[in-house]
Amino acid sequence: MHRMQPAAVAAALVLTSSHAIAGIVATYDVGSGTSTSTIQVDFSNGNGYVINLSWTEPMDGFEAMQLAIAAIPGSQLQYDAYPFGSFVTGIGLGGDFEHGNGDLWPIENYWHYWTEVNGQWEMAMFGASDRTLTDRSKDAWVFGSGAVPQAVPAPGAIALLLALRPRRRR
Repeated sequence: MHRMQPAAVAAALVLTSSHAIAGIVATYDVGSGTSTSTIQVDFSNGNGYVINLSWTEPMDGFEAMQLAIAAIPGSQLQYDAYPFGSFVTGIGLGGDFEHGNGDLWPIENYWHYWTEVNGQWEMAMFGASDRTLTDRSKDAWVFGSGAVPQAVPAPGAIALLLALRPRRRR
């Protein structure tokens, strides 16, 4: 399997941010290629991040997360590697970071992996390294809750909300 080089992904990084519209605090566009996938990361404090990943070579959900995180300055990904795959224990984006490995039962202190199937989020019953990305696929990581990933407003809705916000006077 061919892998995109992190330097190539980093070269294509673009960051846009907004002021906590519907909990999404930043959107990152990374990578290059003819296919796109979306990775959403929701922290327990309500902050959510959307990563739009462009790619060409086949990759799995874990490789996509590794490439995306490598391309975003100041971000981090922690995981435990096993022969059967990797278990994500920590993600850091923007000013948010959470770490957990499920050891505080009944508290859900771990990253839940979700995939979108036919327009609906489903909690994955497999690991991210077992998922092959397809064009326009959507994955999500939610910390500390089995709740479905938060809704992301459509790009047109964000533009409308920004246009309607009060403007500062100078």
